[in-house]
Amino acid sequence: MIDLLPQFKNFPNSAPRYPNLWIMVSEKLADHYRQALKFVVRALEDTIEMEDDYGYFHTAEGCDAVGRRRGLQLIELGENGNLTHDHSIHLRFYTHYLSQQKPLLVEGVNYYPVAASVHFEVDRPGHLHPFVDECPICGCTGDYEKYYQKDYHNKSSNLKNEFLHDPFGVEAIIFGTVKNKPVPLLNGLQTITDDYEMMCQIVHHENLREDMNTGTLGVVRFAGRKK
Repeated sequence: MIDLLPQFKNFPNSAPRYPNLWIMVSEKLADHYRQALKFVVRALEDTIEMEDDYGYFHTAEGCDAVGRRRGLQLIELGENGNLTHDHSIHLRFYTHYLSQQKPLLVEGVNYYPVAASVHFEVDRPGHLHPFVDECPICGCTGDYEKYYQKDYHNKSSNLKNEFLHDPFGVEAIIFGTVKNKPVPLLNGLQTITDDYEMMCQIVHHENLREDMNTGTLGVVRFAGRKK
């Protein structure tokens, strides 16, 4: 499946990482790319309650639009609560190039691909954004302690972005979990499987192409409506 996805060089140079979430909408559900994009936006609004206080259209990091889900899983942390924070899901959509291409043929079905770079991170207060390393929800704890970098304590780094926040974003959006634990008040895309023929594929770093500089890539295919 990943061999069908376009090379990273086709996306803007200002995009820091390869889009790690691909939502594919079949021609049974959309007559053209714009309709497929509307389907994806509506699905994300209905499941993870995506919205954006910037307005969807945006150009940050070369993207064409952004979306967020804020106010997730407040945790009290640190001496005197100085590291207390909540979390958000952040999505950057890359659609311009894909909208100009032919649909992707997968198992005899044409799909319109909608790509996004997604991550789950510390949100507020702003001075803690985006990393608190000791956070048991999104930080370098448990199985993820190996990604801790002393020189980047509570700071962003390529390693932590790729192997913590990117995979957590994919997991949260598809399954409504982070580190295999449910995120309260968050429904993932899998909650609409009663209505749609939906297939999910999670590809980990060791099986990704060299140009895919992210820890986990998720592919969700919407093949059609269930009768």
